[in-house]
Amino acid sequence: MASDQLPDTIDPWKYCQSGRELKLTLDQALFKRASEMLVEVKGQMEFELQFDMDPQRQPFVKGHLRGEAVLTCQRCLQPMTAPLDDDFIWGLVRSEEAAENLPRLYEPVMIEDEKLDLMSVLEDELILALPVVALHPEEVCQLTLSEKARLEEAPKADDASENPFSALADLKRSLQSKQ
Repeated sequence: MASDQLPDTIDPWKYCQSGRELKLTLDQALFKRASEMLVEVKGQMEFELQFDMDPQRQPFVKGHLRGEAVLTCQRCLQPMTAPLDDDFIWGLVRSEEAAENLPRLYEPVMIEDEKLDLMSVLEDELILALPVVALHPEEVCQLTLSEKARLEEAPKADDASENPFSALADLKRSLQSKQ
């Protein structure tokens, strides 16, 4: 289903009762909040959603997202492409109390006014799938010569002079020698 065929909201209860399956291919530009986190907004995200009911009659959505995101490498500050491939399971609930009683397997998704804003929750999943710290593999990362020199000159953590407790140890020795 393309984004122009996707309604603004859906009735998730009907989708779960009928066991509906959606396969969506959506342009990254449709995700405004996620776009702000990207260096370059290009390409598409693929989503597969399976609406269903578990044996306890709990409505849920089992989903998968796949795509790529162009982010800033936090090591070299250059653009990098991060593959995104993530699974999720939503438990659909109407209240905070129902969310608290939801089995841990499910991530609670609150349904307000009996409708689900599908684009909003898909964007939430996209944001959650982004790496917390985007890094090229070390062998790919292109640090400048000055950055490499600065990192090599940085003091080592195991230097005795850097030990914050060395002054305390000296004080303890001096007190013991006075006794």
